[in-house]
Amino acid sequence: MDHPVNGGTELRLDRVSRWFGATAALRDVSLSCAGGRFFVLLGPSGCGKSTLLRVIAGLDTQHSGHVMIGGRDVTELPPKDRGIAMVFQNYALFPHLSVAENIVFGLRARKVPRAERDRRLLRAAELLGLTQLLSRRPNQLSGGQQQRVALARAVVAEAPICLMDEPLSNLDAKLRTEMRRELRTLQRRLGITMIYVTHDQAEALSMADQVVLLNEGRVEQDSPPAELYARPASLFAASFIGTPAMSLLRLAPREDGAVIAGTNGPVVAPANAAHAILGVRPEEVSLTDGAGISAAVISAEYLGAETVLSCAVGTPAQVIQARLPGNHSLAAGTAVQLRLPRRLHLFDPATGRRLPETMQAFSPVDA
Repeated sequence: MDHPVNGGTELRLDRVSRWFGATAALRDVSLSCAGGRFFVLLGPSGCGKSTLLRVIAGLDTQHSGHVMIGGRDVTELPPKDRGIAMVFQNYALFPHLSVAENIVFGLRARKVPRAERDRRLLRAAELLGLTQLLSRRPNQLSGGQQQRVALARAVVAEAPICLMDEPLSNLDAKLRTEMRRELRTLQRRLGITMIYVTHDQAEALSMADQVVLLNEGRVEQDSPPAELYARPASLFAASFIGTPAMSLLRLAPREDGAVIAGTNGPVVAPANAAHAILGVRPEEVSLTDGAGISAAVISAEYLGAETVLSCAVGTPAQVIQARLPGNHSLAAGTAVQLRLPRRLHLFDPATGRRLPETMQAFSPVDA
């Protein structure tokens, strides 16, 4: 059984901000990552996730705030003194060196004794399935093998925290799926704290213990993956997470409650939520032969195991999507009745934040 190389170390950020001229890349970012956890920084391009990783690494300097690693303030320390290892999107392998030489390059630079270098090399090679490839050059390796070499170089550092900046983005879809499993297994075996940057929600949801969703330099939501999906904290989180994303619909008041704007009903939310934005996960919407929400098919996208149905509701039309199992060949313009789930998601349009949980479980539409 594998044992942690050095145990996981806690990482904490306290109100970290970073500016590029008049543009704020990070705005008062505070977060805490417990030792030995897989922690993902998720968000679209330009949200600040890579800048945040560089601040943690000491490769970039924040304008305010503090970085704490293992209870120690490392804000003013250079990267070499922070006790971290890092894997970049570009594997940065030396083409003239063998796999073994690439893996131990950092140890040589730090003048680690030969016997200790060899011990760490053999352990890392075994962990990552590189034992038979140690004499090869990078140009003799596949993309997945090159990624493993980059990971091995981080593993031999035996640092309690490993930072990863979109390390799988250069791989094809099948290999990315395989490497996700391998990375998660490796992190658990080593017991290290892993901080992983990605824009891919599938990577975040499948690997993370904790996800920090960033938007325009701010923390939009900090939660376990299941909570991020089941209870998005904001309109941004609702629109970013999910494939397809949550349908977001305007509501309007009626005497007995709130309806989807532009329709005559049925009532889908309590009267005091008539000002809100209604969110519905596509996989929770179904077709019904009985009373439901009247809609017209816009398109039906067949994906093999399922069909994603896009429908127009109300006047002016709003779009609601349904992710239905199997093949549903419905022509554009076909009239359908949609059933919504009993548990909905309601957001304040002024703040973008999720409304209280007491307002979320309401749906008089017959189940």
